[in-house]
Amino acid sequence: MLHKNILNYVAVIVIGLFLSACSDSERPLRVGSNQWLGYETLYLARSLGYFDEKHIELVELNSATTVAHAFQNEILDVAALTLDEVLTLMQTEDDLRVILVMDTSNGADALLAAPSITTLGGLKGKRVGVENTAVGALVLVAALTEANLTVSDVQVVPLTVDKHFLGFKEGRVDAVVSFEPVITRLHKAGARILFDSTHMPNQIIDVLVTRQSVIDSRSAALATLVQQQFKALRYFETEPERSVMLMSPRLATSAEALMLAYKGVKLPNRQANRRMMAGQQSPLMKSVEKLVSVMMKEKLLYKKPLIKQLIDARFIQ
Repeated sequence: MLHKNILNYVAVIVIGLFLSACSDSERPLRVGSNQWLGYETLYLARSLGYFDEKHIELVELNSATTVAHAFQNEILDVAALTLDEVLTLMQTEDDLRVILVMDTSNGADALLAAPSITTLGGLKGKRVGVENTAVGALVLVAALTEANLTVSDVQVVPLTVDKHFLGFKEGRVDAVVSFEPVITRLHKAGARILFDSTHMPNQIIDVLVTRQSVIDSRSAALATLVQQQFKALRYFETEPERSVMLMSPRLATSAEALMLAYKGVKLPNRQANRRMMAGQQSPLMKSVEKLVSVMMKEKLLYKKPLIKQLIDARFIQ
């Protein structure tokens, strides 16, 4: 389950009070995300003027945990989350709808350790920082399984992504499960990559999720969001150097490092989204079913979610 702490709730309450001044009829569609390169094409679309915040408002929060809380409290209309985070939310909500695949991780999520730890087996008894989300747990479990270890063999230190770099730098953890662009910063600080998501194909998938009620009331805004996301992705594909120059300041990294980091993710365009989401037994649904099985086995879900209507492909057509 998502870790609930006071800072996350304060952030959610403050955002809610600020945004509640606008009625549904006049306010923009609120789209929340944390800082992650797979979501950055949304901000690229805004930078390029493909939509403005009178109609679509991008709300960046400090962690996926906070995004999930804000979405759960209906402060956000749309959330950019990993698929496993969506399944976690479905423990208490059954009207969630995935409308777009943003990216799949292909090395951009990793477990990094201090230089003195040279193998995964060397993690035994060590302090491992990890965000209290399902994706953090999945990466940690997969890494430890490869070394014939279990979670009980390490000291898990709950650590949101905005604390990963300092936590490692200040020696509060010996290793950390993180993702780009933080991985690049950790690597430059001397951290050694021991495991990454190339060992977990099609398990870490980032999506845009909304509710059926939002689809019913804000379908035009959702359509605009998805279409302009595809337009920004086309710009990124044709003008990669210019794109990373626009995106890198927001991600607090260099354009060169960001270009390298993007090699660790796949960003599906409209055609790829159609291939992934089309049909009752779509590749995405098969990934959902496999993920549910893994999460149930690892006790990351306390009940099996109702996934039959989870995928809604109308906006990618």
